[in-house]
Amino acid sequence: MDRLASHQHATSLGQHHQSRPVKHVLQCINIRHSYAQIGQAGLGRYRRQKLRLSASAAAAASFEQPPRGSPPSVSLAESLEPTASSGAVAVQLSLGPAPSPPAASQSSASPFDSVQPISRFRLPNLSAPITWTYMLSYMAFMLIMPITALLQKASLIPISTFIARATEPVAMHAYYVTFSCSMIAAVINCVFGFILAWVLVRYKFPGRKLLDAAVDLPFALPTSVAGLTLATVYGDEFVIGQFLQRLGIQVVFTRLGVVVAMIFVSFPFVVRTMQPVMQEIQREMEEAAWSLGASRWKTFVDVVFPPLFPSLLTGTALAFSRALGEFGSIVIISSNFAFKDLIAPVLIFQCLEQYDYVGATVIGTVLLFISLTMMLAVNQLQSLNQRFKR
Repeated sequence: MDRLASHQHATSLGQHHQSRPVKHVLQCINIRHSYAQIGQAGLGRYRRQKLRLSASAAAAASFEQPPRGSPPSVSLAESLEPTASSGAVAVQLSLGPAPSPPAASQSSASPFDSVQPISRFRLPNLSAPITWTYMLSYMAFMLIMPITALLQKASLIPISTFIARATEPVAMHAYYVTFSCSMIAAVINCVFGFILAWVLVRYKFPGRKLLDAAVDLPFALPTSVAGLTLATVYGDEFVIGQFLQRLGIQVVFTRLGVVVAMIFVSFPFVVRTMQPVMQEIQREMEEAAWSLGASRWKTFVDVVFPPLFPSLLTGTALAFSRALGEFGSIVIISSNFAFKDLIAPVLIFQCLEQYDYVGATVIGTVLLFISLTMMLAVNQLQSLNQRFKR
């Protein structure tokens, strides 16, 4: 909006502003007062319609002329063109007397008698195509192409050879050890991960931030270092390992060591999945249930746990997937003997060491199909849970 302000703005500034720079005079002017006649509602309407209001010469003449000897009047030009980022009002300040148009046009003048649309050159919105291109490219290079390459290599193997190698006794036992240990590790992480997330969200205690940061340690620690650490802690040279051996419990070089390693590497998934959902639960709902006579256990089962179940199921599935593909720590803490504690990822590595690429491809394809089937089953279970809630 281009409008000439009255000389009363300059008079209100006082005589001590005459020698000051124009920038300082602008800082002293209350910009809101200059469009008080429009009002905030009207101003917002013109901004939304992207219109420019310009005062005519007759409207400019409606202001009084400054008396002789008074300080120069201030011409305050406002443009209601919103900027691209914040929609702020651009303000220009100039010194000089206000123009005096003919008096004949003053009677028919309106404050805002010309409305002009702002013409701008607008660039096409390329955010959606760029986003889709980046997403599809990333999925293609990081997920689709490796899986396609594995399946293409497996398709070259005759079906009889594929079935024979996939159902070998060593491979079948490796499948059993891998999936059974992964399932046990996922269930343990589901229970204790839920408890740890509940404690970190609901209670304040000294060392809480340190404990919260320690949860992410398996993410940052290399898996080989984790296996070496676990083998040292549960071995013969450490107190914990010596104590367990007195009780007749052997951890290192057994399936128990495999489960411990899987628990260690997949533990953060349940905690980090549960924490944001627990923080969004309103305590007023629990208090309302208590006021209606519900016990704490009844409140937890009927009010608190149902919103947490989908995230708990997701965290458990992520922990299971992470434990299923663990290799670095298990290859150190286990004996890697067939029919004892040999897992499928280590069996694939042993096949590659022996240049048995057919066996490695077959076992990898079987693991891929089993893992994909279990993930689809978990997603379907979550969908059924959401439909049951509705």
